[in-house]
Amino acid sequence: MNKKLIAVAVAGVLAAPAVMADNSVTIYGVADVGLEQVEAKGATAGAASDVAGKSRVTSNSSYIGFKGQEELGGGLKAIWQIEQAIDIDDGGGSTKTNGFATRDSFVGLSSAAAGKVIMGRITTPTRAVASKLDVFPGQAGIGADTAILGNTGQANKQGDLAFDTRKQNSVGFESAKIAGMTLSAAYIANENRTNSNNPWGWGAGLTGGWGPVTAMFAYEEHRGTDGLNGNNLTAASAHGSLDTNYRIGLGFSQSGLTLNAIYEMMELRGGNATAMGAGVTELSRDAFWIGGKYAMGKHEFRLAYAMALAADQTKDFETTEVKDSEAQQISVGYGYNFSKRTQVYGVYSTVDNKSGAAYDFGPSKSKVGTSTQPVAAGADPEGFSIGVRHLF
Repeated sequence: MNKKLIAVAVAGVLAAPAVMADNSVTIYGVADVGLEQVEAKGATAGAASDVAGKSRVTSNSSYIGFKGQEELGGGLKAIWQIEQAIDIDDGGGSTKTNGFATRDSFVGLSSAAAGKVIMGRITTPTRAVASKLDVFPGQAGIGADTAILGNTGQANKQGDLAFDTRKQNSVGFESAKIAGMTLSAAYIANENRTNSNNPWGWGAGLTGGWGPVTAMFAYEEHRGTDGLNGNNLTAASAHGSLDTNYRIGLGFSQSGLTLNAIYEMMELRGGNATAMGAGVTELSRDAFWIGGKYAMGKHEFRLAYAMALAADQTKDFETTEVKDSEAQQISVGYGYNFSKRTQVYGVYSTVDNKSGAAYDFGPSKSKVGTSTQPVAAGADPEGFSIGVRHLF
């Protein structure tokens, strides 16, 4: 009798891994917080428009995630993921609205032969280029490439970094890898359509990886969102507007050395000319970013440079260059790895705005300016950060 019970128990133990493999759930996340000193001085309008120096504790790419899959047979899987951003510094305070799943969260089907299809809040192809190639972890903090990329640097005409945000109400597709290349696509549903406006978007990307070399291309467009005037869906200028973004990325990584580069072309076109800021119907600008990282034992060294070229605007059917609209960013970072999961780091970053540019650090929690006092044209954001990043 005892032998039979032991045999049943052993069989149960041996069967458990197979059950878990068919239907697994993983809890994971990042806790990343830095102590920072930031300011933005030198505003074209004078010192009254500067942002005074201030210290702050900032939660960068901190989040908790849950993901799982179920084997359905024939190489097909059901997949799901829920990720929530966590503001460890202030618990969210008044900056978060009620909700959950603020990061990539979806459900879908995956096949090794055909690829995967997901629905929910997803990373689009253009965001994937910048987030994959940024040498600062999590594409977060004052050193992140979003200070320049996806952003025109023109007050009230830059939207909300719409090409570097996760898109809700979306469907995404990623193909199986063929000859080292993967095709991706995204559709942003027109869930907010009204009788006068039809906001929607789509994008596509191609990623290739061959040994130490990575190459990426992405295109994305948003219709009816009016990025030219702050993504105000109710503005008359949103009706028929078209915002586009092209990105080309290249990367090389070998023997601890990583070298990446991104070139971006962005254009914002207003729709109905009524209520358009200062009569501008089109705004475009190109930008590039280059970054490097070198890992030596427990040490990591990071350096990045970005430049926004002069913007062009169309007003009264005439296209002219926006005077002094250029900007550049330099970021330097160092990290010490206590383990594979825990790192202490330091970052210095500065943005040099010409008199007609108002670029600021990104993403949102890294900005020096606020909604009530944004960085003014000509002011130069500058910051130091010392922090701890832990993966779990």
